[in-house]
Amino acid sequence: MHPVNGQQWNTVNEKWMRLHWWMTASLALAAALLEVIMAFALNQIEGFVNSDPTRYAIKYLLIPVAFNSILVLIGLLAVNSRRKGQIRQVLVSLCMAGVCLVLYGVHSLFPALILLPVVAILLTVSYGDYRLTSITAAVCLLGVPVVDLVVVWDFTQRHRLENVENRINWLLGLVMLLGCYLLSLVSIYYERERIRQAARQEWELRRDGLTGLLNRMALDDRLGQLCAGGQGVVVMMDLDGFKQLNDTLGHLQGDACLQMVAGILRSYAGEDAAFRYGGDEFCMVFHAPESSRIVQTCERIRKALEGICLFSPCRVGASFGMAECRPGMNPEQLLKNADSALYQAKEERGCIRRWEQTAR
Repeated sequence: MHPVNGQQWNTVNEKWMRLHWWMTASLALAAALLEVIMAFALNQIEGFVNSDPTRYAIKYLLIPVAFNSILVLIGLLAVNSRRKGQIRQVLVSLCMAGVCLVLYGVHSLFPALILLPVVAILLTVSYGDYRLTSITAAVCLLGVPVVDLVVVWDFTQRHRLENVENRINWLLGLVMLLGCYLLSLVSIYYERERIRQAARQEWELRRDGLTGLLNRMALDDRLGQLCAGGQGVVVMMDLDGFKQLNDTLGHLQGDACLQMVAGILRSYAGEDAAFRYGGDEFCMVFHAPESSRIVQTCERIRKALEGICLFSPCRVGASFGMAECRPGMNPEQLLKNADSALYQAKEERGCIRRWEQTAR
């Protein structure tokens, strides 16, 4: 199975991590604004708020805002950190969980706030990381009992566990948190499977069915990238003696020969540099402009092909045509130049020719 490109996946997670932090900061800000509004509204209800305005502002506005601000700042430092790895994502996720637990712990009057940690757990699903989701869920599942059994934020307010009915609802809330965690794991699993399937289909679409090398579609994309960068070398390779082998030993042996050639190209040029152009023609794309090293690679490939003795009495060799990408050159011109060099190499048979030599 061939996973999704790691760089693309990291880019997506990086963007989501920043959005994750923005949601954490927005939740903290919204909670502070709502608290100011509620302070005025609840004071109009006789007996609902049993503390003076100053004490209320300190306990329900200043202190929670201070805690949440620290968590938001830690998340911001994690987002802007240059450290690689998943520790940054873990910190941002835990900061969101911390803000949810602070809001839950401060407002014991509202049992429904036990669902706030659900948000913190669900937001980790987009990372597609079992461990990250498990860490966040563990903090939430342990944090709720600690808040309710250890921390009593306001003695003047009713406690969530003051009667049997509240205790049952509280336990049901914990069960819902656990269920949310398990559903998150299932979501991550199926999303990973979907991505793997899509990656597999993409891999098959860009591979030659017989040799497993990259195909013409992949070659066109690579040449476009090469010309956009304006630097690199394309090598076209044609097998010498393959037609005789095919006519003498049959197509099955010819296919076996092509598969052996593909293995040699992978060994010397690399998995991502070798392409099947069509028939017994192959192509190699090198982003490094060091022509001498590329010539050495072609020589090693040629000698490896000449060393194949499994198709006696037929022998297989190879001719190579090289063309260097120049600024402003398009993929069609680059291939045409490599093909022109290959044409001369085929006339001399079993040699390597550069397009610059044929252009004179």
